[in-house]
Amino acid sequence: MSAIRTRRRAVALVAAAVTVAFGVPIGSSVQAAPSAAPTASPVTSGIPALVDPGVDLGRHAPGPQPTWFDSIYFTSSVRANGQEFGLQVHTRILPNRGEAAYRWTFSVINKTTGWYKDHAVMVEPEDYRWSQGKLDIQAPGLSWTGDATRQSVQVQTPWGSLDVQLSPTGPALNYASTGVFNLVDGVPNYEFALPAVRTSGTLVVEGRKHQIVGTSWLDRQWGEMPTSLVRWTWMNLGMPNGDKVAIWDTIGTGTRNSWATVLHPDGSYQVVAVEPLAQGVSRQWTSPATGQTYPTRWRIRIPALRSELDVQVTGNPDQEIETPDGGGYLEATAAFTGRYDGKNVRGENYVEMTGEWKP
Repeated sequence: MSAIRTRRRAVALVAAAVTVAFGVPIGSSVQAAPSAAPTASPVTSGIPALVDPGVDLGRHAPGPQPTWFDSIYFTSSVRANGQEFGLQVHTRILPNRGEAAYRWTFSVINKTTGWYKDHAVMVEPEDYRWSQGKLDIQAPGLSWTGDATRQSVQVQTPWGSLDVQLSPTGPALNYASTGVFNLVDGVPNYEFALPAVRTSGTLVVEGRKHQIVGTSWLDRQWGEMPTSLVRWTWMNLGMPNGDKVAIWDTIGTGTRNSWATVLHPDGSYQVVAVEPLAQGVSRQWTSPATGQTYPTRWRIRIPALRSELDVQVTGNPDQEIETPDGGGYLEATAAFTGRYDGKNVRGENYVEMTGEWKP
């Protein structure tokens, strides 16, 4: 029996004790065993974690759905030579699809000057390798190896390259505290993050070499992509008190979900409702390449956390990555200010948006 089927059986058992949509009831708290290294130990509330960074960084045996996918990416905020950069490396596969099934992307934004560039590569199946049970990805222009404690990533494009070492610290963040939740319309997804990753290495853009240092957020997701999905927004926020906050706002033909997973420094979780993001968006930007429209500012309200945050895209709004079907999605650097848990905060994050956002 494949690992994905085994876990689906586990999800069915857990569902009797937790809210199906998010893995735990909205507004509840659960406690995980604190650890100095990433971990997916069962939470002490009795709700088991259904993901394990020790093995789930590897490729999974696909489910039968045509839209079943495997995805891993990281976003980075790094600095060099008095300048600040945002980086994103992503690879995803749709093994049951005949075309455009294997792909990786790389994007760089100079947040100081606004310069931006991205690169997307479609790979033939025979030229792509992602090992099961371990993180070992090899494709033309991309090498990504390691484990939950240390990783090495090399990227090569016509206009630049990246060679970095990633060192995760602190506990892993299991979305919805268990690592499984309904993305939209009752379709479950598996997802965890390594939200605090020390990052160092070399970035070369347009012939200039930068020795970079900073931090990254690594995200691992797999499962069925709902065909009824209309749009989504995802954000990752690191708070000054050490809390890591992952926000999902999804709209399907039948359901709308807006919620956040909060991982505290001691390993405990909160899963809380977020006011739908569409209520607080502004400053629309329309892509000249795809014609899609995205907001570039948000007012995010999380009542259970006594939080109200203003988020805005930084550097340059044109951080859209085009897709083979003529569409695109935004992977943009952002900054936030406001109040979190009643205290003034500020920080940096990424925003991912798919779908159409015209008013």
